[in-house]
Amino acid sequence: MTGSAVRLSKIEKGYGASQVLRNIDLTVEAGEFMTLVGPSGCGKSTLLKILAGLDQPDAGSIEIGGELVNRLRPSQRDIAMVFQSYALYPHMRVRDNLAMPLIMANLPFVARMPVIGHLVPGMSARRRQVGSTIGEVAKSLGIEALLERKPSELSGGQRQRVALGRAMVRHPGVFLMDEPLSNLDAALRTQVRTELVELQRRLNATFLYVTHDQVEAMTMSGKIAVMMNGALVQVATPAEVYAAPADIRVARFIGSPPINILPAQIGERGDIRLFGESQKLRTDLAPGERIQIGIRPEDVAVVAQTQPLGASSLKHARIRLIENLGNEVIIHLILTGDGQVPVTARLPQRDWAEVRASGGDPDLVRVGLWPERFLVFDGAGRLARSEKLRDAARLEAVS
Repeated sequence: MTGSAVRLSKIEKGYGASQVLRNIDLTVEAGEFMTLVGPSGCGKSTLLKILAGLDQPDAGSIEIGGELVNRLRPSQRDIAMVFQSYALYPHMRVRDNLAMPLIMANLPFVARMPVIGHLVPGMSARRRQVGSTIGEVAKSLGIEALLERKPSELSGGQRQRVALGRAMVRHPGVFLMDEPLSNLDAALRTQVRTELVELQRRLNATFLYVTHDQVEAMTMSGKIAVMMNGALVQVATPAEVYAAPADIRVARFIGSPPINILPAQIGERGDIRLFGESQKLRTDLAPGERIQIGIRPEDVAVVAQTQPLGASSLKHARIRLIENLGNEVIIHLILTGDGQVPVTARLPQRDWAEVRASGGDPDLVRVGLWPERFLVFDGAGRLARSEKLRDAARLEAVS
């Protein structure tokens, strides 16, 4: 199986006075796993339905495998869709659920009838082919032993595999998945995530996956398309979206625990002033402009009051809450003396144990921040690109 490329151009969609999709341009390459991610109501499921042909855009074009499909019915678009609800036929065995798409596509109406269908000349070979395809798909998904069961006799993960199998039997060019794992518990969701990624690689199929769960998006995708308020904000690899979010909305949405956002200002010489102190970082932004600094929790250093730390913006902090996750610790802090600013830090368990072993007041620590790890967002919330940021110490050394 080889996937088909998908191209959406200038897609617009509204319902009455509400504009749901705004000028969407998106390309998914053949064989790519792309995830549409964003908060509830941002338009990602609507976009998937338009691509599937279940809804029509107000404007724009849709291409699948290089073919314009705007006027084609869903059954003619070479796609298969897997929903949040598994949508299995409850009265049918797994075998029959898997066979249904093939029977509808390959057997005429008379041949589908329970008794008369077996008497129609020339249908035996087609039925054998349907059976062979079901066997191959069931083997690839590990559900061979479930073929004679009904959906009510299956676990959530097994039902999800059957729903995937029903999509696979048609050998579509594109798989569309609308939050297919949201009904599974946490442990099973992790397992099925891994299976989906392996399946996509094995099939070399094109997957367009919709979720509001950033963990799914970050761990499964080759690329992420982040949507906000009906518009595409950023399309990039998971690593790029995390390290260089296009704007502050993306920065806040991607990352767990969430990014720390601190208010700052551009000084008279173009330097960044955080907590009233000049940082070793300058920008091309206008002096006096109010900006915001993003700092990922893992980039916040925490030491005991008695420990040395060679970091800039060294601040005293009070511990609000400690979340022990086993291999790491999430520490919720309040910076003292700076308007009680909240900050979250993420430390390896070993580092946190060293902090605790240093003694002193268990509720008080020092926090260190490094300017070179700052994400700088201008007054409009856009990321100040690297060409606008300069290490002040390095510039001063040259001059």
